[in-house]
Amino acid sequence: MISIAERIHSKYPHMTGALQKFADFVLAEPVKVARISIHEAVKDLDVSVASANRFARAIGYSGYAEFRTELIRSFEPAFDPVKRLQVQVSRSSTSLDVFKASMNEDIANVQNTMDALSDERANQAVDAVLNARNIIVFGLDNGASCAAILSNELQRLRRNVTSIANYGGAIGVARQFTELGRDDLAIAIAFPNYIRDVIQLASLARARGTRVLAITDSHHSPLAPLADINLFCRAERQFGSMSNASAITLIEALVAAVAHRTKRAVELAEQYTALELPWLERPGP
Repeated sequence: MISIAERIHSKYPHMTGALQKFADFVLAEPVKVARISIHEAVKDLDVSVASANRFARAIGYSGYAEFRTELIRSFEPAFDPVKRLQVQVSRSSTSLDVFKASMNEDIANVQNTMDALSDERANQAVDAVLNARNIIVFGLDNGASCAAILSNELQRLRRNVTSIANYGGAIGVARQFTELGRDDLAIAIAFPNYIRDVIQLASLARARGTRVLAITDSHHSPLAPLADINLFCRAERQFGSMSNASAITLIEALVAAVAHRTKRAVELAEQYTALELPWLERPGP
């Protein structure tokens, strides 16, 4: 489905001054536009109600009412975690109840992730990691932490693994894509709420002929159709947008499977341990 922002960008060059002014307002303050009436919106901008309706029709809606309804609907998935949290905090539960409920939720997510994983998909993911010339791992928000863990662990097993953290965000990573080709692998990590930059970077990698391995939550993820290989992770959570625990469990499982098929895994582990010894502290008695 085409987003409202995409509709606006495609029609923006053909809009008049008043319509562009309204379009700028929607792009800059979409949540505010969704919450206020048409009369409040035009008052803030000093444009007419007719201009607001023309703007809505210009981007493909029958009028402002349909546009605003669709704008509100587009925010619903993003605010689902907030709604769930609101329900949970209104219940009378002890701290121990919340601890156990959260852990049980993670256990269920991990079990569902295991149940959905096939032998074919696991082998494809491991083959892609082992056979790639270069690997770049990227994610944002919670996905950035997952990407850092994955890249750090893969660096113990093979060379030429980098992550988004090394290059100053999405623009920095995009620059590194100029070096990627068909023999390389891009590992993209995205969970609700999906960060648009991650999707765009995956699309850029695919356009360059680079294989894409996606770690995401389902076939409905905007990342899934861009990937050559998908590892799906159930990451539902009452107190947040995703379960970090189940995502990291899947990542560590991927690393374990790669290590299992890496011929020099034990030798590499010994080398890293020897290298790290000067910085390690022994536990006390």
